[in-house]
Amino acid sequence: MKRISALALALLMLLASCGGAENETTADTAAGEETITETGPLTEMEKRALIKDDLPDKDYGGMQFRISTKNGTMYEIDAEELTGDMLNDALYDRNLRIEERFNVEIVPIITMEGDGQTHVNNVKNSIIAADDAFELAATYVFTSGSIVTGGYYLNWLNMPYNDLSKPWWLDGINDNMQVGDAIYVAVGDTCLTTLTLTFGVFYNRTRGEDYGYNETIYQTIRDGEWTLDVFESMVKDVYEDTNGDGVRDATDFYGFTAEHATNLDVYPFAFDMPIFSRNTDGIPELVINTEKTISAVERINHLYWETTGTYVPEGDYWLPITMFRDGYALFTTTYLKNAFDTYREMEDDYSILPYPKWDENQEKYLTGAMDNYSVLGVPITASDLEMISIITESLNVESYKTLYPTYYEQALQNKYSRDEESIEMINLLMEGRNFDFSTLFSTETNYVYTLFREVVSSKSTDFASRYAGKEKQSLNGLAKILEAYEKNAAN
Repeated sequence: MKRISALALALLMLLASCGGAENETTADTAAGEETITETGPLTEMEKRALIKDDLPDKDYGGMQFRISTKNGTMYEIDAEELTGDMLNDALYDRNLRIEERFNVEIVPIITMEGDGQTHVNNVKNSIIAADDAFELAATYVFTSGSIVTGGYYLNWLNMPYNDLSKPWWLDGINDNMQVGDAIYVAVGDTCLTTLTLTFGVFYNRTRGEDYGYNETIYQTIRDGEWTLDVFESMVKDVYEDTNGDGVRDATDFYGFTAEHATNLDVYPFAFDMPIFSRNTDGIPELVINTEKTISAVERINHLYWETTGTYVPEGDYWLPITMFRDGYALFTTTYLKNAFDTYREMEDDYSILPYPKWDENQEKYLTGAMDNYSVLGVPITASDLEMISIITESLNVESYKTLYPTYYEQALQNKYSRDEESIEMINLLMEGRNFDFSTLFSTETNYVYTLFREVVSSKSTDFASRYAGKEKQSLNGLAKILEAYEKNAAN
């Protein structure tokens, strides 16, 4: 096992699969939190290595374990060979450990097309044909609702060796996918997209020093005072016409830049405005249409379209990401994958911060992930449930122990990792990942989860009328979803 840096280990103390405080306690207790060795207390990686998965010893005689996946998310599933790249080799080693332990061969069944719906259609068609093409599927969450409502997957709660309370399963997501005693898609640490597609606020520390922000911003966040008001006050007057041509364009310097699509989906998560919430019987209800949501739409409209220090290019969704990389913005909002690739060669130092709170009454900092993270499902045509259950559990266990942490080691070798403050900030970000039932059932609920985006991106503040146009179809869709859960409960 490669020894990971002290900074990465410090980060991992709070990440622990980001499944919540209960999961972290379980992991620490199981691994022996107070265990002392001759060289001192166990590191977080050493603790993880000691956790027992309670899986039985099995020899599957070289049987293939086939996983249906997309070409774009192969970094969750398989690496063909060792290349010297830390992330590739960690994935290769994870699979090798499982293959040797259980005498299986992990084989990806790849949909090459770029869109997630094609992959979902391939999965459904395979199950309908009962062609026994795969044991496990990893599909984009926002395209997977029809698999659930169509009754194509088995209930994870009925699988013999999968314990969703373990720290390698993300209860913050899985709890939202459950209705009654059924979860048909689940998310564990195999699903690295839940990490790479988490959104954060990226802050240029080098330029922040010019404005005197480095002296106060971290303490403001620690004190729970990092709010939308504070953020807007820091960016609203930051504008430099760097080439002196009197034209606001992408080569000037701004306080904030962002695209006006997927990052807008994060604000309902960040401001603790659930789209669906559970009633006293545990049944999801549509709750997004509130005065707070209407106020948030107005405030983000002002931040994006009416603030001197903000630059939101229309039509070019990649430009804000490269603007931040090239030093043309103090802040941007984007997903963590950019820390692993786009920003690796960034000249300025930067930190990744949590999203600001709506106000100081909000309990904690929250964020969300892009809607194409992976969810796992088992086809109803599967025959060897014991093998599927054991190997899937092992995939998540081994990802939790080494693969997931390796991504943090890789990220922490980048520019933003030079100080303990940056580690503290990303801890706060990851602890606050927030998810919603509507992301899974995007089509079924009439894309109500993108309603905030639709209104703000069109420079409108009329949330109420947009919601009214969606409500009936969304509620009808919810009724069909609940009916499907009840109908398929025995699966």
